[in-house]
Amino acid sequence: MASQLQRGPRPAPYCSKSPPEQPLQVKVVGLFKSSSFHIARSAAEELKNEIWEYSSYVMCFVNDQFLGDAFDLQKWAHKMWDVVDFKPPALYEALTVDYSAKFLRDTKHGFVFLDISIDFHPTGRLVFELYYDACPKTCRNFQVLCTGKAGYSQRGIKLHYMGSIFHRIVQNGWIQGGDIVAGKGDDGESIYGPTFEGN
Repeated sequence: MASQLQRGPRPAPYCSKSPPEQPLQVKVVGLFKSSSFHIARSAAEELKNEIWEYSSYVMCFVNDQFLGDAFDLQKWAHKMWDVVDFKPPALYEALTVDYSAKFLRDTKHGFVFLDISIDFHPTGRLVFELYYDACPKTCRNFQVLCTGKAGYSQRGIKLHYMGSIFHRIVQNGWIQGGDIVAGKGDDGESIYGPTFEGN
């Protein structure tokens, strides 16, 4: 467990094997099987927006307290209730896929990604949730720049983030990018032209 979780709330406490006064609520949430998400947004919200690094696809909660991955849930069930759980890890991973997919569908938001490289070596994927209900024009611009479907602007700029750079990196802070013209942060182009109004 310690190797999976770098920081976060205390795990659910172990207690005696006497029956609970009320039924336990066990929830299994987690990530897509692909590398698209580092952590499910639903789990991040339940964990009070803590910053996590977590290597398992599965996160288990008992009575709204974080317990760990599927293996931790099985250990907990055995210690608490002498229950031996023979369910395979693939079942727990399937549960997380169902949960995450349903959650993301219910948001009715869009999702796009950027594959990131450092010195031309692939390092991972950033996934962005687009709030079209709040900023439809901005979201549409970002989506199209991620996919490159708009082709070229009137001044001949390729409307695509592919190959663009992060022109500013603040250690332990943030990164800035998006200048698809010169890569310096003082120029750019949108699918609507050099600038656009509205949200």
